[in-house]
Amino acid sequence: MRSIKPAAPADRVAVRTAIDHLRRARHLLASSGAPRAAAAVRKALRSAEGAARHIDHRIRRSQR
Repeated sequence: MRSIKPAAPADRVAVRTAIDHLRRARHLLASSGAPRAAAAVRKALRSAEGAARHIDHRIRRSQR
């Protein structure tokens, strides 16, 4: 199996914090009447959620 760059639990915390901020930004933009900006944040949020899954995988793989 290929080696994978190890990840630390602090990386997971950082990504989760970013996701929380993006969710808040999405809500604020949608409620302020900026639908295009809210859509852009939704796209960034999906990307960040993928990064969180990747970090979780890296943490699991590096613990073996």
